Amino acid sequence: MYGYYFFFGRGDWGMSRDGSFDPTFGGNVPTRLLGDWGTHRQGTLLADAPEWTSAWDYSTWTRRIDFLVDRLEADTLLLLMNGYELPYPSERFPEAVERDHANVREEFLQSALDYACRRGLRPYVQFCTTGHAVAYATEHPECTTVAEDGTRHATNLCHHHPLGRAYARGVMEEVLTRYHGFRGVSFHPPENAVPCYCSYCRTAFESATGTAFDHASPKAIMDFYWRSCLAFQHELEQAAQAYLPAAQVLAITIPGRFEEDFAVIAPEIPLSTLIMHWDYWSFGESIPELETSLRTYRSRGHRVGFIPSSGWNLDKCGAEYGRQVIEQITRVRAMGIDDLCYFVGGIWNEATLLATSWKGRNTDLNNLKD
Repeated sequence: MYGYYFFFGRGDWGMSRDGSFDPTFGGNVPTRLLGDWGTHRQGTLLADAPEWTSAWDYSTWTRRIDFLVDRLEADTLLLLMNGYELPYPSERFPEAVERDHANVREEFLQSALDYACRRGLRPYVQFCTTGHAVAYATEHPECTTVAEDGTRHATNLCHHHPLGRAYARGVMEEVLTRYHGFRGVSFHPPENAVPCYCSYCRTAFESATGTAFDHASPKAIMDFYWRSCLAFQHELEQAAQAYLPAAQVLAITIPGRFEEDFAVIAPEIPLSTLIMHWDYWSFGESIPELETSLRTYRSRGHRVGFIPSSGWNLDKCGAEYGRQVIEQITRVRAMGIDDLCYFVGGIWNEATLLATSWKGRNTDLNNLKD
């Protein structure tokens, strides 16, 4: 695998509802989450930002697909199909739709997938399981995760709550019945650093362990949270394979949490699943730590790939960034890891795509500005 991972919509970089980001640039809204676009461009407005993928129509997608194939020599295209909102006209969850997305206004994704396949790309679909579901969580706060102090998470749904489970599975089923041609399916666990203390999780914990939740240790609660989270993710993987029997299954890691809990998590990840490790800031002195993480993920016999980064934010790292990524990938490949899928996200920046490309023709590391 040598591919690129894009948000089809905004992903977790904003919402159509609050106007925080305007991919059409019509509002010229200051960036709230993403910050500036480099030390030389403090306080940049969105009107000056690179292109947003959520604003692309069919013709733009075909041009970008051509670039991936002809310039970067990619063979895989991974598309995130949920996030804060849904970048397609969902019939099951209209309250969560990304209202101004080009594919919502005039649906074209199937044509883009067909074009990608004709150009030799293998399309993979990415889901967030119960994470990043802000639009749905806003309408249904009762199914969000609950911290120990009783506060609710604004982003993550509880994987034991019936509504949270139904949303995660419903989005996956809707996408896989609405669009065809995917060769692989990938799931990303929710980026939640703390376990859930809601009544559904308490009941599930006591049923699974035979121990009273209130008497359990913090580690036992944390272990159960992640073990059950990955077990639910595997349920979704199995359900997805009913639609895509020949699909390759990917599971993406959460750096730090997965290393700490891999002994707990690993039994819930089938050996047939390709673990993609996402740790794109490991440069220079941090590379030995990256290598340790990769060895951890291979310790149970799983095939492991790597997700470097080639997105909007790389501009902040300066002109050396491209060389750092190439060095990083060189070390990873020296460990026998050949599956690479660059994270791009929701913003297109050709300079960083070229500067970080391992295979792409005409790569010019000087294209990346200071």
